[in-house]
Amino acid sequence: MASEEEVAEQASGTQEFVDYFLHPDRNDVGNYPDTIMLFRNAAVHYRKSPMVLPWLNNKTQRMAYYVIPRRREHLNSVRDLLVAFVGPSFAKYGYDTPAALDRPHETAILERYGAGSTFVVQATTDIAERKRLRTALERMVKMVERSPARSWSPPKPLGRLLADFEAALLSGAPQTAKALLQQIDRQGGLSPTNVKHLEIRLLTAQGRANEVLALRGLREVLLQDPPVPVKDMVLSALYTAYVEPALAEGDLFRAVDALQAPDSQFSLLADGDLLALSEQAVTVLLVGMHGRGDGAELSRSIALLDAEGRGDTIPETLASYRHQSVHADTVTAELADLESVVTTEPEPEETPGKLPLNTWADIVKAVAQGDKTAFELCRGMDVRRSDISIQLEAVSDTEMADVFADLTDPEYEAVWQYALGPFLQEITRSETFYPQALTTVMRSIVNQRCDPANLAVLDLLLELFLRTAPNTQEYTEFLEQMSIGFDQWVAPETAGQALDFVDRLAAFASPAPEVRTQTAQMLLAPLRAHARRLDEAYLCTAHSLSDELGLSLEWPERTSSESADDKPIVGAAQILIYGLDEGVLQRVQKRIVQRFPQVEVVLSAEKVASRRLKEAARNSDFSVMITQCAAHAATHCIGQYAKKVVYPRGAGSASVTHAAISALDDLAIRQQNLSSRRRR
Repeated sequence: MASEEEVAEQASGTQEFVDYFLHPDRNDVGNYPDTIMLFRNAAVHYRKSPMVLPWLNNKTQRMAYYVIPRRREHLNSVRDLLVAFVGPSFAKYGYDTPAALDRPHETAILERYGAGSTFVVQATTDIAERKRLRTALERMVKMVERSPARSWSPPKPLGRLLADFEAALLSGAPQTAKALLQQIDRQGGLSPTNVKHLEIRLLTAQGRANEVLALRGLREVLLQDPPVPVKDMVLSALYTAYVEPALAEGDLFRAVDALQAPDSQFSLLADGDLLALSEQAVTVLLVGMHGRGDGAELSRSIALLDAEGRGDTIPETLASYRHQSVHADTVTAELADLESVVTTEPEPEETPGKLPLNTWADIVKAVAQGDKTAFELCRGMDVRRSDISIQLEAVSDTEMADVFADLTDPEYEAVWQYALGPFLQEITRSETFYPQALTTVMRSIVNQRCDPANLAVLDLLLELFLRTAPNTQEYTEFLEQMSIGFDQWVAPETAGQALDFVDRLAAFASPAPEVRTQTAQMLLAPLRAHARRLDEAYLCTAHSLSDELGLSLEWPERTSSESADDKPIVGAAQILIYGLDEGVLQRVQKRIVQRFPQVEVVLSAEKVASRRLKEAARNSDFSVMITQCAAHAATHCIGQYAKKVVYPRGAGSASVTHAAISALDDLAIRQQNLSSRRRR
């Protein structure tokens, strides 16, 4: 319990901070003291409700509210409060995800409360809607402060949080993964080094190579000999940031110089098993060997890669080492040694009745029983070369379904954390179809609380299931089971997920059209009942899907009181939409072009950093990146060359379209402001 002196000192510091942030010299809202009186007093004197600090820029007419939890562990609860009191009814966005705090006026908040601490609830430019938003936030502050003392919701077990983090990454929901990572960090139970591993995974999935290399504490992480996937991600970041640009110009010396720079950390990554790494990581190691002047090792490595059919990994500037003398028996022996290391490390504990790991059924059973070798095998699959499948024996759909059905709750938690991601990822890459197994996994998710991570996985399961071209019985059973939980989660706050589901149904041929229509109607009906709470992008998509499926739902044309004349018009622009599902890309392109005829939409599903992808990213006003199962080479390329990268909240075309339209609206505002300044 804090003493009276500590409480007084804290209140004094808060008063100073609030006065600084709301000062009219740096915040135009300070010119309206009567309007912000409640928020100012509550921020200093209240104890239970979150701080709410308004911010206004009269020149740009940008209005926002900075909502800061009193304690870091209350972040998730404050998110729930904002969704309940504000949601999409009164705010444009920012009520469900902490902001990056990268604007100049946000420095004071960042320094006092840290990254990931604050929600930035954005208001529209409409005066009436701004007033409603302010009233809703005032109501929230008053009610929370006056409510009886209560305990916050118990935290999730660490293992489940880790599993949800993996699931969110796999399903193309980076914002959900980021929120889970923040919760993992706050909750504790994981070493700081392992938290950094997860942060590297998240940044890599988003193609942020430079941020990986600039990560605070990266050197300490590498000194502790991290797992192969982490090494691969850092090496891939080095490839994108330093090696690839130099090699593209044929400048091998510049690539070597970049790796030898003290801040590159390459010296801590110079040793590694080439055959266990991605192509980008291998290229970096080969360049490093050349830089050390170790021609013999480089020649042997190239010969090993050739022997494994991976000779296309070798840069042209190093191809001359292929002609140097290397004895065939030496290559064969070293290849055998490498294969031995791969298959025997880490050394598993000898246990009686040890399960084989020849099929996915074997792997799932072994993970469920806590087999360390199975854990390591699943972890190793995370070095994602999305064009290469795991070489395992075939297993029937029925057997896989039975394996998942027989799992106990603790076993399922272990499988969710370690094996489910690699299993679904392998299905995504390959042509293997498991409709019954996917249905069984789907049932286990529907019966749980449908939080953002579960909904992201459910969307992926629906996509994979529909790819199998199921028969009428399989199709009907899957949709009927999935529909059981709709009433628990479909709401305006989850409009993106619901519309993604409907869009999946519309995109694939249906063996039972009446079942598809019924399921789509169940998903859209709750949204139709609260149509005024949907923003225009979601409303447009819902209207389009209703027409496409022939549903008897009438949607209002607009939910905003703004007139079309007041809204900035999107002029000529080019945007890049990247993802591996070409069907989703094409549907997104169609919707955007219909709404914005002057916008050129470039699509890419490439897995490598090609010249075309670089040019598309460089020449586009912004790039929308679907991270679901994306290849590191392509995402890093976009992150390196794009002017701006936008990440949708899901991998479905509704979420992607919404992200693109929102970014285009922001672009139109910037274009209008630039035009106004030029006229002056």
